[in-house]
Amino acid sequence: MLNRFIWILLLLFTFQVGKAQNSLPEYELAYKKALELYKNHEYEKAKIAFSNLSNNQLGTVLVPNSFYFSALSAIHLKEYSVAKTTLKNLMVTHPTWTDKAEINFLLTMLAFEEKKYVEAFTIAQKIPADSLQNDLTEMKTFYVRQIDNSKLVQELSKKFPNETILSDKVQQNIVINTTSAGVTKSRTTKGYLNFGLLLPVEVANMSADKIRRNQYALDLYQGMKLAKNQLLKEGITLNCFVYDMTNEPDEMLELVNNRSFQMMDLLVGPLYTETNKIATAYCDANQIPIVNPMSNNQKILNDYNLSFLAQPSLVMQATKAADFVSRQAFMGRNTAIYYSDVQNDSIMAVSYREQMEKIGYEVVKFEKIKSYSEDIISKLPEKKISHIFMSTSDKKAGLSMITALNKKEIMAPLVTTAEAFNTYNLSNGTLSGREIYCINPEFIDNDKPEVDSFRKDYLAKYGVIPSYYAFHGYDLALFWGRLFGKNGYNIRKGLDTPATYNNTYSLMGFNYFKSQDNQICPITTLDNFKFVLAK
Repeated sequence: MLNRFIWILLLLFTFQVGKAQNSLPEYELAYKKALELYKNHEYEKAKIAFSNLSNNQLGTVLVPNSFYFSALSAIHLKEYSVAKTTLKNLMVTHPTWTDKAEINFLLTMLAFEEKKYVEAFTIAQKIPADSLQNDLTEMKTFYVRQIDNSKLVQELSKKFPNETILSDKVQQNIVINTTSAGVTKSRTTKGYLNFGLLLPVEVANMSADKIRRNQYALDLYQGMKLAKNQLLKEGITLNCFVYDMTNEPDEMLELVNNRSFQMMDLLVGPLYTETNKIATAYCDANQIPIVNPMSNNQKILNDYNLSFLAQPSLVMQATKAADFVSRQAFMGRNTAIYYSDVQNDSIMAVSYREQMEKIGYEVVKFEKIKSYSEDIISKLPEKKISHIFMSTSDKKAGLSMITALNKKEIMAPLVTTAEAFNTYNLSNGTLSGREIYCINPEFIDNDKPEVDSFRKDYLAKYGVIPSYYAFHGYDLALFWGRLFGKNGYNIRKGLDTPATYNNTYSLMGFNYFKSQDNQICPITTLDNFKFVLAK
């Protein structure tokens, strides 16, 4: 993990060596040689070389750079005190050097490594709010997670009240301390399954004259309830309990101390960040699987090895899209990648770029776009490309991209998200025989017998046509119920057994083989104005 934080900084750092005022060719040559030593992981030699280069009064940026790489070399060698001294000397001797945020990032990391937590959080406060904050948060989370002294965490939280990572850890410690061996034994020997659904059903808004903002939560629950009959036929008794859970941590803390709740074998949700943190800590303490039915955020899997995503994460979706492209007969080995101005869209685009580069594709364009054709036209590549990838959650973007491609007479296949299209706006003239492929995790294949069967049963039971979330809840309950029924509480063994995935489901199913992220991600194509599975 330490190497990862160093790599983050190197992504921001330029390795180039250019002529600078008053510099000597001999100095530049020595700097290049030292840099090669660093890149080749010869850190002891690199540290000495950069240290010698630091003792120079030349008016070139290469001198402070030498301090910087000397410190990085020392960090790799775990000579933390040497690294700290070098970085502090850099700040004293070259106070106008621009990369102070990176220096403080490294000093924060070194203080964490030495378990000097007060010093670490104090230095971290010097890093500007718009600089390295996501990576800084990841660093704090990584090191705070390793603190097993509850009293120390409480003291740090009082000293740094604005550090939510510390207050979260305090809450998690409270939850962990509720663990009871007696309760665990009662839960695992009762002879039937209890699934707890922590969903924002908003009971207060369930009257007939009010619009239900969270209808999806109720649909998910009703789909899960409908799975009980099928599981009973298979010899598995399932009870589903729904808890109206929002984003109030106190509500979740109260719930985990409830004896009835402690009989749950699996949690579905919560959907909100603050209550999910507490629920995950509780599940970790009691080794209970927890499934997020909606999120595409892979990071929520980091804190606990039995936490799962029912939908594939954005990273998994990009990975599966790249795998799909690698199996197609597209002409060429290059691509242009575009994304909309939404964080999730950029996350998927970055992941796709990484996958493409890993399999040897050239990325000729990587651009943020606005969802109108004029902006897209200005950013389309001039050279021929094998395909275009567009990550977007804007339903106007798909039509705008196709319009732009038509105007530029570019016939390359388009790989994008299902959210890119409002199918009602498409026409034969617009499509013009194009190859269009969509990442479509919420795809419902209406030609499947299981879809028709579930739709009829749901309509008979509830009097309405099921939404995607009803299908999703039904499949989720079936999958996890069958997993428990066959493997008991040895969940990981069951997930890593290929035969677990032999059953069919109304949707596309699940695959957690050696993974916490659902590896099933349908890729669809537009055929006669409807989505069908791509071959």
